[in-house]
Amino acid sequence: MTLHRLTSGSAVLEVDPADGARWTSLQVDGLELLSGADVEGVPRAVQRGCFVMAPYAGRLGHGRLEFAGRTWQLPLGAPPHAIHGHVFDVPWQVDGDGVFSARLRDPWPFAGTVRQELVLTDGGLDARLVLEAEQEMPATLGYHPWFGRQLDRGGPVELRLAPVRQYATDDAALPTGELVAPTGGPYDDCFLGMSQPPRLVWPGALELTLDSSDDHWVVFDELPGAVCVEPQTGPPDAVALGRADVVPAGGQLVLEVRLRWTLLGT
Repeated sequence: MTLHRLTSGSAVLEVDPADGARWTSLQVDGLELLSGADVEGVPRAVQRGCFVMAPYAGRLGHGRLEFAGRTWQLPLGAPPHAIHGHVFDVPWQVDGDGVFSARLRDPWPFAGTVRQELVLTDGGLDARLVLEAEQEMPATLGYHPWFGRQLDRGGPVELRLAPVRQYATDDAALPTGELVAPTGGPYDDCFLGMSQPPRLVWPGALELTLDSSDDHWVVFDELPGAVCVEPQTGPPDAVALGRADVVPAGGQLVLEVRLRWTLLGT
């Protein structure tokens, strides 16, 4: 495994091009922020580090894709649903320092490319995803980070959210399209809009703020060891809900995400 490493001051980011251009490690002042998990019924490849979700983010209900009068059945990565797209476990090409790309291929029925651009500084990380469509397609983009609840120093993470609206879900854990007042956690839910950027605070260690060019966020904090705060361009099952972007041939879909951190004293 040949990792691609970016460094700036006390920050180090490691990316594995052979494994979906996944962020395998993000360290700040010696603190590893990324973690792994153990979720029954979903692929191991979506349970560690931080990976790209494309050309759809989250669950695709029952693996059924309907678009332009046609229907495709996609593999059920997390039965009974398809999940997180088709680029998180395939090799990506290294196009430059912090720049990676992957072709969309079977089982996704539309041609295109996904590009990831990463810029690391001592105080943060800028991540940009670009889907370039060769054929018209419905799409959503997202990042799926697993953050550790406990770092090597400091207290356990405190998740600070200010959601505006929340998607109601059905018995199959799919959004219904109805927007409701935010409920209390723990969450495996999608939110539309945050009145303030989400923050993860490890008292005595580090504060992390996430910001996004879009207004959809999925939060998963049902496990004891990890927390996920996922910026996305649309909700899970967005195509069925009519809330996916339709990217024309020759067009682009872009998601820009900013991570900013501050070290905290004991």
